[in-house]
Amino acid sequence: MIRQINSEIFILGMGISGISLAKYLMKKKISVTCWDDNREKRKVIHSLKIKINNITSETLKNCNYLVLSPGINHQKKRPHQAVKIARSLNIKIVTDLEFLKILNIKNPLIGVTGTNGKSTTTHFISQILSYKNFRDSKCCGNIGTPFTDLKINKKTLLVVEASSYQLAKIDNLNFDYAFLLNISKDHIEWHGTLRKYIDSKLNIFKNQTKKNFAVICIDDVNCRRIAYDFKKKFKSKLILISCKYTENVDIYLKIQNDKIKIFNNISKENIEISINKLSFVKAQHNFQNLLAAYASSFLLNQKSEDFLSSSKNIHTLQHRIEFSGTFKNIDFYNDSKSTNVNSAKTAIKSFKNIFWILGGREKKGGLKGIEKNLGNILKAYVYGECSENFRKFLVKNSIICLKFRTLRESFNQAFEDAIKKKMNINILLSPACSSFDQFKNFEDRGKEFKQLVLEKIK
Repeated sequence: MIRQINSEIFILGMGISGISLAKYLMKKKISVTCWDDNREKRKVIHSLKIKINNITSETLKNCNYLVLSPGINHQKKRPHQAVKIARSLNIKIVTDLEFLKILNIKNPLIGVTGTNGKSTTTHFISQILSYKNFRDSKCCGNIGTPFTDLKINKKTLLVVEASSYQLAKIDNLNFDYAFLLNISKDHIEWHGTLRKYIDSKLNIFKNQTKKNFAVICIDDVNCRRIAYDFKKKFKSKLILISCKYTENVDIYLKIQNDKIKIFNNISKENIEISINKLSFVKAQHNFQNLLAAYASSFLLNQKSEDFLSSSKNIHTLQHRIEFSGTFKNIDFYNDSKSTNVNSAKTAIKSFKNIFWILGGREKKGGLKGIEKNLGNILKAYVYGECSENFRKFLVKNSIICLKFRTLRESFNQAFEDAIKKKMNINILLSPACSSFDQFKNFEDRGKEFKQLVLEKIK
């Protein structure tokens, strides 16, 4: 049932989510007006017969909501003109996710956020809960699929990946189950400070009630502080999970020999999984993702044996430390999703004997903070806008580093060097940068890497 919307919805920024929401609302006979500052995108909107209008007080005055593309920053000192007008007219500023609440959609919601791993965890949760049709479970949100593109019924469980950009604009949306995986410095250029970035992440809990659950992994210092103060600020039931600590947590995971052991202090249940039977990359970050998925399985009352069976079949998403092939002594891994130093740190801690390909458009801070994690790097190959800065940084930290113009050039040299070695080499693309100097997005970058691999192993 859709809550009555008496006036127009104005959508600013017509990317995937904006166009999807506009089409969805139009089908529901809700009046929609759109705008995009990009002329080419306006041509696309026009071809789809979606109403376009300039941003003025006159065009916005009858609107309930101004819907911003997630990346549009409404918090900076000089925001977009539409934001200024909306504030002067007391129009609520939201993203497409808020329409899960505005449209009174009753489907159960799991929200997943964190600096790293949220896409994989969202995917893991959905795969596990879908096992043997336990729940009709579908992923949406920042993972790449707007909820307005999904075919759902009343019982469909929506697993929503929520970015800090989206959460910063949350109004009344609430999640039945909200997961916070980790927090480290990222998107500071957008939020302004680490405090504001953390506050946006905490919005995932702000509208929860006593009937809802909040799951926090306390393996990093920021999340431990949040957990410590949680009950002073929020109403939901707190579940603490960890791959690092065993005391004062509700559910924890330990690696013992070739086994993963999950200890549930709530149900007093222990679960054991053979690492060799898992199909995803066996690395600490994925064990944390698996632990979060177990917590969702437990909270939704899935049978333990079904969790165990499903965990052996789950796989990681593309471009997230994705195994991309083998040729002679070389294994190739595509971690194009690594757009910051912390995600690159996770990747290089996952393997030995690494030829590391990195580069692109440098984020604030560059590679600072990775110095103590370079022990697995045999050689580095940097490319793109950041190449000179990154080369200097790595050489200063005793890493042999070669500089190139493009990803293709760096890959070809890494391959030539690796094939000469008398040991197993892992060629790892983990850029630690945004892709926008040479690619449309991280997916485009990852596809090129995988194409380069195919050219070598045919």
